[in-house]
Amino acid sequence: MTKNITFIVTKDCQLACKYCYLVGKNSNERMSWEVAKQAIDYILSNENDFGEESVVWDFIGGEPFLEIELIDKICDYLKTEMYRLDHHWFDSYRFSFSTNGINYDSEPVQRFIHKNISHLSIGITIDGTERKHDMNRIWKPQTRGLENPNSGMQISERGSYKDVVRNIPLWLEQFPGGATKVTISSQDIPYICESVLHLYSLGIE
Repeated sequence: MTKNITFIVTKDCQLACKYCYLVGKNSNERMSWEVAKQAIDYILSNENDFGEESVVWDFIGGEPFLEIELIDKICDYLKTEMYRLDHHWFDSYRFSFSTNGINYDSEPVQRFIHKNISHLSIGITIDGTERKHDMNRIWKPQTRGLENPNSGMQISERGSYKDVVRNIPLWLEQFPGGATKVTISSQDIPYICESVLHLYSLGIE
């Protein structure tokens, strides 16, 4: 039996995926350390109300790794407090992430991974082939030209496949057997077969 506890650490993301459930992404709505600490203190001080033998501390966004410094602070505090309280979740916990993978190889993220790898689950979202992935998983739009709608302003769309796939080998080296989420929309149904085969070719089985 496992309790799942989710921290929504940010509503910000580098991408503007067309099927994203999060409406109104922005860089202002971020979890503060004070809110995170209050939640942790409440949960850990009411041990009898959380009788599950294990816990998954889940971090989502937006893109959670945009808040890696906050996450690192939260996880250090969790480990320290579970030890200090002799909590039954001490050494029976997991930190879980679903990430777009763009800044997976950054120094702060890698430092966090190396520190916590024995208690980590990380999934990188890649939708399949470059063609299928880039239909929906695009960078935030950048405008070119004047902001007058009558000026012929263009919105440039840039897919994120190449920025994600470069980190797949490192991720699989650190998490052999890692799994991904593939979202299917009506326009990319014709590319499901080639995309599944492509994911296998990358080592994602």
